[in-house]
Amino acid sequence: MTGGARVAALITAGLFGAAGLALHLATGNGWGLIGLGAVIALATLFEARYRARQPEGAVQWQRTGECEVDVETGAVVEVWYDPVTGARKYEPVAD
Repeated sequence: MTGGARVAALITAGLFGAAGLALHLATGNGWGLIGLGAVIALATLFEARYRARQPEGAVQWQRTGECEVDVETGAVVEVWYDPVTGARKYEPVAD
């Protein structure tokens, strides 16, 4: 999640929590909104730990054995995979 998306999610969580609190004070109901805000906030805060980003040099790329034709260039590319992050990249096959 990008920094901007993280901020937007935390603002949304705060708005849900505040609306739930206001609803709870007015009617006695509002726990659902408070809970939803808490879930969004916790998911946003712990998401960064779930798939920590690594510097490009620290990634351990592995060949998948797959080759494809790049539709833009017509070149044959080989698929590489990072098992830690699930990222894929496509490198031209050496002739």
